[in-house]
Amino acid sequence: MRDYVIMSDVNCDIDPAFAEEKGIAIFPQYYHFNDGVIYGDEIKLTPKQFYERLAKERAYSMGCNPERVHGIMEEALKEGHDIIAIMASSECSGSYNTVLTEANELMEQYPGAKIHVVDTLLETVASGMLVWMAQDLKEAGKTFEENVEILERRKLGCNVYFIIDHLDYLVRGGRLSPLSGAVGSMLQIKPILHFEKGKIVPLMKCRGRKAAKKQLLEVIAQKKLDPRYFVGAQTECMEEELEYLAKAKELTGAVPLYIGDVSLIIGAHVGPDAIGFAICEAE
Repeated sequence: MRDYVIMSDVNCDIDPAFAEEKGIAIFPQYYHFNDGVIYGDEIKLTPKQFYERLAKERAYSMGCNPERVHGIMEEALKEGHDIIAIMASSECSGSYNTVLTEANELMEQYPGAKIHVVDTLLETVASGMLVWMAQDLKEAGKTFEENVEILERRKLGCNVYFIIDHLDYLVRGGRLSPLSGAVGSMLQIKPILHFEKGKIVPLMKCRGRKAAKKQLLEVIAQKKLDPRYFVGAQTECMEEELEYLAKAKELTGAVPLYIGDVSLIIGAHVGPDAIGFAICEAE
């Protein structure tokens, strides 16, 4: 029986230390401003540098490079491994389709090799949480097929919830109309966002950040969670995120596996000072 490996893309915001320890390959994605420089691979910005620039100019996202994806997966196949590739939502990025295309091509080149590409229908740490789950299942002795079946089933009970502080980034990225953004900012509207059918949508809108944080905790308190899979997420507000996760723990008993920095590609739409967490409902 062939061994298999787990792969993912950078928008899944998996803990880098965990990925390195477990040998989880990460497909890079890219972004640029208006200066012609492509960031995300050899050239990178720190979150602080990114959000300082984002306050003045718009960032544009780019998906995975097909040749780079092909090379990463082919190397694993040559070493005798099958592949489970866990990808951020196909509704938000074309990278899922890129990886799927390269996977199908490689399976023709390497008869008998298996590659399954999981469309998580999620983004950021919710997808990263599924990467962690996949590795746990592998280490528990689950076969390739068993792992795929469990992931495809359990992803439907996962989500990420986050509170954003700046509506203008949603307006700039075309996710919100200028009029709605202006009215929302004037009224101090703080939306709680989550995923439905692979797309980012508002769960509710609250007047003020304090009210939004309180309301989100009330939403989570009503869910029956799998305490093994709970992950924090933030954009340049780690101290506030830690305080918020402590309150979430009091309600749910869940301790975060890690706290992810939301990828800069997603950060371009939500801006700095976003906080939240990913959850997985108990079966």
